[in-house]
Amino acid sequence: MISRAQTGGYKLEVDPLMPLVISSGVVLAACAGMVNAIAFETSETLVSHVTGAVSKVSLHTVGEHAHAGKMVLLVSFFLLGSMISGCIIKRTAVKMAYMGYGVAMTASALLLISSLLVFKASEDAAVYILCVACGLQNGIMSSYTGSVIRTTHMTGIVTDVGLITGRHLVSCFKRKCCHKIPFADEEPGETRKLILLLLLLLSFLLGVAAGSGLARALHELSLLVPAAIALMAGTGYMLWTYLRDDIQDEVKILQAEGKTSSSSPKSPVSPSVQPLKAVDAEATDQPCSPVESLAPPTADDVDP
Repeated sequence: MISRAQTGGYKLEVDPLMPLVISSGVVLAACAGMVNAIAFETSETLVSHVTGAVSKVSLHTVGEHAHAGKMVLLVSFFLLGSMISGCIIKRTAVKMAYMGYGVAMTASALLLISSLLVFKASEDAAVYILCVACGLQNGIMSSYTGSVIRTTHMTGIVTDVGLITGRHLVSCFKRKCCHKIPFADEEPGETRKLILLLLLLLSFLLGVAAGSGLARALHELSLLVPAAIALMAGTGYMLWTYLRDDIQDEVKILQAEGKTSSSSPKSPVSPSVQPLKAVDAEATDQPCSPVESLAPPTADDVDP
């Protein structure tokens, strides 16, 4: 699990397709699908993405100003949730032994419960809290090989699935029919990433179906289901991280090396000192030492 970098430090980076990461992404996508379906069934508002809300801001600005203001609030509260996630999770790379993932999932569960508690008093306030929860959850999933993967909306996931599938098709066509096609890579797309994306897409769809059925049967009480799932996932991850002795040893190594690197003084380097260049002896008639080459000329060396 530990890998030493060139700088001598340790990195607790893990494979994004390890079972723990896959299961976490599937759980998050399913919860987002359920929350989005429940919000739509109970208040006719989609809360897991803001593309439609941003479009409606401009559409309703001309006439329905009140509705446009509500769309602005939806986007703002989603942004607030993303900001909270950025405060909790400071890095986009998947790293083990980091409590931030569990804290973020637990906070998302508590927000879902808070939305349920205020639903009877103010349906709009409940929807805004759901937007905060979705924005918070959306920042939990990490990046995978430079491509950002989200769990509350499927636009980017469907786009990446199409890109990888297109590369596979072109690669297959090149191997069988033509060997000189300049508009695509020779190697097929990343199959492992495609598996992850398809799993996230399928889990989101299943979450939407389950959330719709729950909302029709239990109405706003159906929010307890995704809240319970997120709460168990968050607390379970934190307990798993805390009880793993090997992970705690790695954390101690990181802390010890951080203190050592911060306390060790660095040698000052003068910017005015330039490195000496080696003298090529073959380029001159007689070999000369570096000391002789740097010595100033004498009176005998100057021709009258």
